[in-house]
Amino acid sequence: MIVKLRFIPLKVHLNHALIPRLQKNHPKIAIIEADTRKKMSGHKGEVNTDFHLQFFDDKNHLIFQGLRLPHPYHYFQIDTIILSTKFILLIETKNHPGSIKLDENQFSQITEHGEKGYTNPLLQVQRHKEQLQDWLDVHHFSKVPIITLVVLSNSSAIIQTNDPRIHRKICKIDKLKTQIIKLTSPYTEERMTNKELKKVSKYLLKEDTPLFPTVSNSYRILPSDLQKGIICPSCLSLAMVRKNKVWLCPHCLFHAKNAHQNALLDYFLLIKSSITNKEFRDFLGISSTKTASNLLSTLKLPAAGTNKGRIYYCPNDFISQLEHRYQLEKQKTKA
Repeated sequence: MIVKLRFIPLKVHLNHALIPRLQKNHPKIAIIEADTRKKMSGHKGEVNTDFHLQFFDDKNHLIFQGLRLPHPYHYFQIDTIILSTKFILLIETKNHPGSIKLDENQFSQITEHGEKGYTNPLLQVQRHKEQLQDWLDVHHFSKVPIITLVVLSNSSAIIQTNDPRIHRKICKIDKLKTQIIKLTSPYTEERMTNKELKKVSKYLLKEDTPLFPTVSNSYRILPSDLQKGIICPSCLSLAMVRKNKVWLCPHCLFHAKNAHQNALLDYFLLIKSSITNKEFRDFLGISSTKTASNLLSTLKLPAAGTNKGRIYYCPNDFISQLEHRYQLEKQKTKA
């Protein structure tokens, strides 16, 4: 049973909001676009793994498609966790094409462009195993065998290794089902009750902490570099104005009632997770305090304070709203 679904990486949402708000000749755009392609390549690989794990989608196995959990030293991110009363399976997905050379210490990719080294996913998933065990111990859960597996989700990948032990720890995507059955079949003893399984699941969801990237840390771009305003969904110009309770684009005459909602999502992604009436007016180009107050109140955002001291916060379903916007934009592109 899928307990937590996988979402588009937050870095991709950030980049999609960022590029239209930069000057067209900004020197960082090429870097941002390359970063987006890299993030989406990894995401597509993970989605491919999700597809091949459908045979595990039953009430005896709880599937978490991406978790970021706290640790005494730092957070750790796991691509896929499968939880059962008999074992826990951690899966690290890599979407590299070409020949993959690896041993216990090194991991490199060979393509027509040459050889390039990467962080060794075998060591990475082993570290995640240790961190997850620490997490389970902190919460006083029963000792459950933790199994690790690295999956190469790109069908063109070729595994090259002289160590036969490696083939127990890594497989190509078409062998995923066979490899998981081979790894998990020895574990027949119940290590957790169903009640404890549900409790572990509840704690994992509760402590999942997505990392929200910032423009300044990611690309050393300051908020002052961003163009303000509402982006026209039709011609993509930053010139929509508020007239007769709708937003109107003076360039293409497109009009929309709720165009401010996307602008506010951009603000929460690119600037900060809270906003005042004054900041809202400044970012959207609204002159009337009352109009801004009415628009903010209709969005039913979490808020604190009163009058001029009132602060509005990022919505609780922020990630779901970003996901919905991404899918709508994707459909427009296809059309």
